[in-house]
Amino acid sequence: MTRTFGTLREAKAEYAHITHRRYEPATAPFDVRTLDERLVEWLARKAEDLEESTVYSYTMTLGRLRGMLGHIRLQDLAEDDVEAWMKWALVRGGCEVARRVRGWRWPRSRCRWRG
Repeated sequence: MTRTFGTLREAKAEYAHITHRRYEPATAPFDVRTLDERLVEWLARKAEDLEESTVYSYTMTLGRLRGMLGHIRLQDLAEDDVEAWMKWALVRGGCEVARRVRGWRWPRSRCRWRG
């Protein structure tokens, strides 16, 4: 896109405005959907490309997540909520689920399951 300005001063002011905008944090559009609604949409879209057994596995795993966090709006979901769910899953015997999440480290001694 080419723009023409009447003076060099106007051009420099617009350039400064554009470069300044690059460093402003982007705000996510307001989303009223809950995590449960979003996961249902995501799984429906993914299911087209997955084997039936994989879809079943995802459904079972996401069911635990949806039961605890599904009511929370996406805008309100915080990292603390997810970590609390992870700890709950570990204590309730869901170590194998929690271990699959990238970056999660939990001592095997804290799990009932020792596989």
